[in-house]
Amino acid sequence: MAYKTTNPYTGEVTKEFSNLTDEELEGKIAKAQEAYESWSKTTFEERAALMKKAAQLARERRDELAAINTIETGKLVTISAWEMNLCADIMEYYADNAKELLKPHFVKTTDQMAGNAVGIYQPLGIIYMIEPWNVPFFQMTRPSAAQLMAGNVVVLKHASNCPQCALAMEKLYRDAGFPDGCFTNLFIDYDQSSALIADKRICGITLTGSTPVGREIAAESGKNLKKCVMELGGSDAMVVLPDADLQKAVTGAIMGRMTISGQVCAGDKRMFIHESMFDAFKAGVRQAIDSMTVGDPLDPDTTLSPVCSKKAADKVRSQIARAVANGAVAEEVGPKVPADSAFVQPTILTGVTPENPIFNEEIFGPVLMLFSYKTEEEAIALANGTDFGLGSSVYSEDPAHAALVAAAMESGAVSINQPTMASPAIPFGGVKTSGFGREMGAEGIREFTNQKYINSAQIDMDAVFAQY
Repeated sequence: MAYKTTNPYTGEVTKEFSNLTDEELEGKIAKAQEAYESWSKTTFEERAALMKKAAQLARERRDELAAINTIETGKLVTISAWEMNLCADIMEYYADNAKELLKPHFVKTTDQMAGNAVGIYQPLGIIYMIEPWNVPFFQMTRPSAAQLMAGNVVVLKHASNCPQCALAMEKLYRDAGFPDGCFTNLFIDYDQSSALIADKRICGITLTGSTPVGREIAAESGKNLKKCVMELGGSDAMVVLPDADLQKAVTGAIMGRMTISGQVCAGDKRMFIHESMFDAFKAGVRQAIDSMTVGDPLDPDTTLSPVCSKKAADKVRSQIARAVANGAVAEEVGPKVPADSAFVQPTILTGVTPENPIFNEEIFGPVLMLFSYKTEEEAIALANGTDFGLGSSVYSEDPAHAALVAAAMESGAVSINQPTMASPAIPFGGVKTSGFGREMGAEGIREFTNQKYINSAQIDMDAVFAQY
């Protein structure tokens, strides 16, 4: 596996990095274990002070890190800057709330044999993070901020196309004052990764990635009886009900699908529009995409950027062709993009049936699948008709009705009148083949803790509770 920076806009390889040897990897894991032994004994206040400093540095270095992000991923520099603000928000959230989220709790029972109990949360050790390239700083921050505040330490295998982002985050934590070994970047290959999952010092694995990769990592984690969190692929459904506000729906569709040129796991990829609004909705999204500006993603005036590589662009184009070969209609929209490049011409697909293979695939690019439906039952059945279940959205001006439809969606998250958006306090994760476990919020920080219960009918448990 070659770790290198390839600018998706220019195709230029600007930096390359060597993999760790097995001996170097062992040294880093030993250092992480050593760091855990002392870090796990620090107070929440000590951890919070360093996490607040990390958040401050994320804001101060926003433009510098955003440029690195854009050069490696091809996303708009304005989105990369927003990503750094979100990272700082997550760090601050856990710095401010970890102590409360992990506070001991008292369990009163009527069981005279067991007695009452006290529940406490304790760190586990080294958590192994395997992260993707699309929002590289955000993907690193979600688990690392939570787990460092929980008293764990983390080691990272990032995507091979964003090595400088990984190094920049490692430096940010170090500059914030975190001891060496608390956050460790690893340039390793797949065999070394497998060995790491089996290593007894690794206490948990968190992966954000595709469903096929998730199956492999979950299987390896299971073989070694390691707790894991899997945030996997999605083909999110957007359901626009007849009473929806058309402009809200169009705006949400563009934000939910065209952000990062469609390379978002929890992006609205399949849009189910009531037949009474279908033509107007389609015209609205087309007009919005037509107004975009193609260009260098480092230019703040650019609004349509390339995908992460020409290889990725070719895959999206092949998916469009396969969809058409199976009966779909493809309509290219937006300004013309450069040919034979990492850009993908934005495309609206209609006429996709559940029998079309593309219905059950995730398209990581600027492709909108639009469906016209007659009845709400039909829309819900189609929305839930894939193996994915990451995010979804419902558009309606009736709160009670929107709530009922949201409850019927088979996904880990549902947003009303807006696309799925990350928030530090709201747990996020999927169901079905979109994974399991949660990141962010209370559930995110508790995922890799030992939820220990201490009970007795033979001693004053109120006095025991007071010790925590």
